[in-house]
Amino acid sequence: MAGTDLRAQLNNFIKAMHDQGILDEHFEHVKGLQNEYNPYFVLEIVSIFCRDAENVIAEVTKFLDEPVVDYVKTIGLVHQLRGGSSSLGGSRMAIACRELRQATQDNKKEECLQALEKVKREFSTLHEKLNVISQMERTILTNEGSMVQCIPSGSIY
Repeated sequence: MAGTDLRAQLNNFIKAMHDQGILDEHFEHVKGLQNEYNPYFVLEIVSIFCRDAENVIAEVTKFLDEPVVDYVKTIGLVHQLRGGSSSLGGSRMAIACRELRQATQDNKKEECLQALEKVKREFSTLHEKLNVISQMERTILTNEGSMVQCIPSGSIY
């Protein structure tokens, strides 16, 4: 019963993130790829995304801090960041990345720096919310694992 309640809470939390525009339907697609053969899929994808996004944001920050910005390399990194956030369903972050990409294509350093700050804020929000989802997923998986261990062999579940 507790697992069902927590799953309902998780679904409500995700719905609220949809309502706020933080996540979109792509996240539902990612969740749909998780199954009994790969129960940690969402946790793994979230972990990889967050690690990669932190690294890319650090690289973009480094490039934009240079006196002469390498806009070509910066555009490539921003494109990578936008692709990752879009694939995961981080819609507000993807929008912020598009704005950063436009400023980068226009070779406007001040606009790039402003857009980068927005990307950082959106990533911080998304990261925080994904951490909550991950914690809930881990608890659900732990509870489901202990329920399976408690079922006597030969009984019908």
